[in-house]
Amino acid sequence: MDTTPKLMPLSELGQRQAEILAALNEGPLVLTEGNRAAVILVDADYWNQIVQELRDLRDTLDAMDAYQTYRQSPDYVKSWQVVRETLVASGLL
Repeated sequence: MDTTPKLMPLSELGQRQAEILAALNEGPLVLTEGNRAAVILVDADYWNQIVQELRDLRDTLDAMDAYQTYRQSPDYVKSWQVVRETLVASGLL
């Protein structure tokens, strides 16, 4: 996908729907109102890809935080058995 979004006035949304939908295959489309961005449209598959990448990045950051906690305080780490028992007791597992 092209990283430079195309620009189109928001007022043209109704008259150019087919063109707009086709343009989404090439990348995000910025709809403008006046001289400012009002809405950014993206293809659903592209959106889902972005959301999945964000989830993966959050998981990576969580894992890095957990590793740093372990490195700083190895005694703070609980065994999987203890974690599992806590989750079961809380009704989360």
